[in-house]
Amino acid sequence: MFDGAARTLLARAYQKPGEWVMSRVADPTPKQRGYASERGIQVDGPDNPSVPGGTGLNARTRWCRGFVRALYYQHKWFSAPGQGMRSQRRTTPRAAGALRIEIGRHMPRRGVIPPGRAIRIQIARGGQAKQRAVTRLPDSHRWALNDKTAGPRQSDVSLRDW
Repeated sequence: MFDGAARTLLARAYQKPGEWVMSRVADPTPKQRGYASERGIQVDGPDNPSVPGGTGLNARTRWCRGFVRALYYQHKWFSAPGQGMRSQRRTTPRAAGALRIEIGRHMPRRGVIPPGRAIRIQIARGGQAKQRAVTRLPDSHRWALNDKTAGPRQSDVSLRDW
């Protein structure tokens, strides 16, 4: 459902690396709500945290979490550095070019723009700029420490929770 919109937003972000690119995740249509409901998904339900007990990205709703997943998937498998989006899936996942995502407040209809949640994304710069940013992060915000061991933000999904 979200792949086309995710690709469009990512293509805009690839043209402006290091800058925030804004858009809106439109509210689901009645048809989309029905499709999700048939599968037991309450699209307006709260977003489940990415990391149990963590404070990672809050996508606000399950609908926006679906869009966030589409962004990450398209970025990982269909991005072409310096060229935008590929028409065919990459043979190996993209390892460079950090994607930053922020989900904002719900916005009302504005002319032809439908109501939905504000979103902004950024393709973070790599190389030395990335290394300086990582160095500034306190250990409490890292999933991996400098010595390559697990940090406090490491995800730990235990089978006993299933």
